[in-house]
Amino acid sequence: MVDILNLNQFTSLSKEQCQIISDLAHNLQVISDLSQADIFIDCLLPEGNAALVVAEANPATTQSLYKNSVLGQIAFEETEPGVLFSLKTGKPIIGSRGITQEHVVMQQDIVPIHDQSGKTIAVLIKERDISQAIQNEKKVKTLMKTSHSEEKQQLIQSIVIQEIHHRVKNNLQVISSLLRLQMRRSSSEEAVEVFRDSVSRISSMAMVHDYLAQNGIEQADVKFVMEQIAVLLVSSSSIPGQHIFVSVQGESLFLPSDKATSVALVVNELVQNSIKHAFCSRDEGKIEICVNCRKQMVTITVMDDGCGMGEAVSAKRSSLGLQLVEMLVEEKLQGVLSFFHSNRGTKVSITFPIIDGVIE
Repeated sequence: MVDILNLNQFTSLSKEQCQIISDLAHNLQVISDLSQADIFIDCLLPEGNAALVVAEANPATTQSLYKNSVLGQIAFEETEPGVLFSLKTGKPIIGSRGITQEHVVMQQDIVPIHDQSGKTIAVLIKERDISQAIQNEKKVKTLMKTSHSEEKQQLIQSIVIQEIHHRVKNNLQVISSLLRLQMRRSSSEEAVEVFRDSVSRISSMAMVHDYLAQNGIEQADVKFVMEQIAVLLVSSSSIPGQHIFVSVQGESLFLPSDKATSVALVVNELVQNSIKHAFCSRDEGKIEICVNCRKQMVTITVMDDGCGMGEAVSAKRSSLGLQLVEMLVEEKLQGVLSFFHSNRGTKVSITFPIIDGVIE
């Protein structure tokens, strides 16, 4: 969501200059989502010794660097020298590194915004988390100093794994951003729901690759990923004013990326199905996800205390989402899908072997 101040009230810019900034501000969310960065517009205050944050957008495709809004805050030259330099000289600053208020290493890019005469009237600022890149740089430095070939090979493998999954995650999030943009332009309620479901599926896949990219390993903890999926779905899919509580119980389960992605998609569909259909006439509800591992078999159950599927279970199982669940369980996980329904809720379980998984 983009927030913007009343430029006429806080700046000495002309009406035409304010319009240029306002037009750009309306596109900040798309820029933020595609670049996976926090985006700001700062204007020079009339006194000329400080700048004001007049617009901001936080990415929906990754975690923001900021817990609270900085809209309306003043940037002084002592704390934001690059912003003031660019505003006064009209020169861009690319690749500057710094530490946020939350102590996160970030890269700041600053580009001047000009009016029709070429005068600098504001700056566009992009800030993104580069903590992972810094870690990789340190690994490379360690690698250059390491003479032990086996240790060197492990470091190389870790860096390569992280980079691959980081790029996959980025590509998935760009696709998600494009779908969100198209969704906003769709007037059909049915089309909006299709786009929303697709964004949810892509986001679930991206979470797996984000986990692998951050940890530099080849297996993802699907319990942790399921917790992240549940939080995302409840915040994005539930009806305003409706309180749905999701809990994830059981053991940690580490699976290779392909199987972890399949499990993430299955759980995404089942939780989303409960949110959509189980609590239609209620203000609150509960969904419980449980991971139960026994020897080399795992059972994941998704239960809700909603209205139950009843006789409509066959119709709902013909939906694209549940067809996807059946295909993933049978073909990708080599498992079994089971439905248990009553007027006290619905329980769905998937059971599959984990020969190449790790239980903790």
